[in-house]
Amino acid sequence: MRLRVLAIGAHPADVPKRAGGTVARYVKEGHEVYMACLTFGETMESQLLWEKPEMTIDKAKSIRREEFLESAEILGVKPIMLGFDDNFSIHPLTEEKQLKVAEVIRRTRPHIVLTHWMMTLYDDHRLTAKSICFKARELAADPEKLKETGLKPWSFEDIYFFEPAETYGPITGFLEDIYIDVTDVWEVKMKALEPFWKSQRNNADYYTQVALYCGRQAGVKYAERFVQFRTKRVLKLFPTPRNLRE
Repeated sequence: MRLRVLAIGAHPADVPKRAGGTVARYVKEGHEVYMACLTFGETMESQLLWEKPEMTIDKAKSIRREEFLESAEILGVKPIMLGFDDNFSIHPLTEEKQLKVAEVIRRTRPHIVLTHWMMTLYDDHRLTAKSICFKARELAADPEKLKETGLKPWSFEDIYFFEPAETYGPITGFLEDIYIDVTDVWEVKMKALEPFWKSQRNNADYYTQVALYCGRQAGVKYAERFVQFRTKRVLKLFPTPRNLRE
């Protein structure tokens, strides 16, 4: 079965940095992958740009857009940019914006969704994750919403959080339960990060070390780590054991 995967981050470089190998792996396996970002990251993720005295918000947005599209092409994913203003502490994720996220969900109809860890210390990341897990997800499934788009409601359960910017897990409670082996697509990920070094300091070595560490834990060379989002369930008994034999 050909799956549809939606990987969504707050800023242009979020998905390539933390789940670029995984999305490249899904593309290589023949699945349909969308990579979305809510903002241009024009203020929170563009340190080098603002060292230039001639830089403006519009110029920064344009550069970040080009970076994102170039990275998406390298990864082989379909890019989606919502273009919200960066920094959700100043520019909140209003219901109108949540509806835009819900519309993306309906248009892409994902079976699997990747996003930020919900307890990260970074506001934009945390609020993006909460939108995907709760408000925007609920709006996407509500038949009374977005009628004017003509898009059918869509619901999904399979959400995976990629590792937070604060890699030391206990700070944010991120204790991975899934590793994805990205060894055979590692060079694709590294290539997909290169466009972002125009606006950010090159920290490819850092992500390489993280992936090597995860790989050692998983018994492979390079790996990316995730936590699966688990909704509350009411059962009469625990699920049937996987190793049950009649």
